[in-house]
Amino acid sequence: MSFLFLDEIQNIYGWEKFVRRLNDQGFKVFLTGSNSRLLAHEIATTLRGRTLTYELFPFSFTEFLI
Repeated sequence: MSFLFLDEIQNIYGWEKFVRRLNDQGFKVFLTGSNSRLLAHEIATTLRGRTLTYELFPFSFTEFLI
């Protein structure tokens, strides 16, 4: 099993089909990005049930100090 990590892939035209093809070929694909075009519901619609979404938020200042 191969893992593939892609950051800011939403900036490339046609990325959805490329990622679906990789997933269908057995790759474990991880997408990250900070752009609003990479919203969870849009990804889930595009990749049709092949997604798990995790939202990560920055630490608060108190959490950072711990």
